[in-house]
Amino acid sequence: MRYPRLVAFAALPLALGACSQVASLAPVSGGPITSVRIAVYDVLVAQEVPILVAPQCTAVTDGFSCTGTTMDGQEIVATASGASPYALTITVGGTTIFQGNAKDVLDESAKVAS
Repeated sequence: MRYPRLVAFAALPLALGACSQVASLAPVSGGPITSVRIAVYDVLVAQEVPILVAPQCTAVTDGFSCTGTTMDGQEIVATASGASPYALTITVGGTTIFQGNAKDVLDESAKVAS
């Protein structure tokens, strides 16, 4: 009866492949830096900011800092401080376009999407 072993051996790559796919999804499914980045993008799109370089976020001592550039060369700066829901401030070319919290932005986007 070699067939049961052969079937188990053949199924092993499928099982391992599924695990690696699930593991690769975990980091993008709600980590704090990802939530902040998505909230920043949602605000920029809602405000119709023409983006040349999408803001890249990095962890800083008291939260996150994100920087990018508009099509006309203005700097996009977003700061998220504290703990969740993260107090979020976004400026474009030195002008504040948003102050609030990241969770509210994400909640509103979810309502619009549904």
